[in-house]
Amino acid sequence: MKRTIEEYGFVGTLLSGRPQTGNVYADDPMYFPIWEILTKYDLPVYVHPHYTSPDACKAYYSGLGDELDAILSTMGYGWHLEAGIQVIRMILAGVFEKFPTLKVISGHWGEMVPFYLPRLDQMFPPALSGLPEKFSTYYKRNVWVTPGGIYDNDDLLYCLNKVGIDHLLFATDFPYVPLAGAKPFLDNAPLSEGQKEKFAYLGILS
Repeated sequence: MKRTIEEYGFVGTLLSGRPQTGNVYADDPMYFPIWEILTKYDLPVYVHPHYTSPDACKAYYSGLGDELDAILSTMGYGWHLEAGIQVIRMILAGVFEKFPTLKVISGHWGEMVPFYLPRLDQMFPPALSGLPEKFSTYYKRNVWVTPGGIYDNDDLLYCLNKVGIDHLLFATDFPYVPLAGAKPFLDNAPLSEGQKEKFAYLGILS
């Protein structure tokens, strides 16, 4: 990570799912050296979906036929849930206490997590988590949310209300989602011109 930043000008990194050899998530200490480098250079990690745990596939995403099973466990639902759990675990495990300036990007409108922030605050208060702040405080401070090719104004406005324009980043899902809808969505987004500028290109590194 240090080499790619210093020699090649990388502006962050992407974690694609989790290792398929076991139930290892982004809160595991094996990732701490990467978080140290990213915080040193003030650069983000994109926690991106990848194939769902085989154990979860067997329990939840099987029995509907090969094609439906595959889509349900991945881009249809399952891998979004798993990518969201990565971020939830990072918060509950205290990763953002150890690395308070670590920046995480979460696609597809935050992989469902923003829609459960009130519930997560309710179920994991500091008295239970042992953290000095409530769950949503870490989320709103350390996580940036992108549409990831889901061009929906209701989701946009909800996430705008939950995390604020400074923690929203425009992103497509090319080549998996066609680019045809990207510009119209941005042009017609229910945002002020100043908000559109922040959303479209000022972003996390400005």
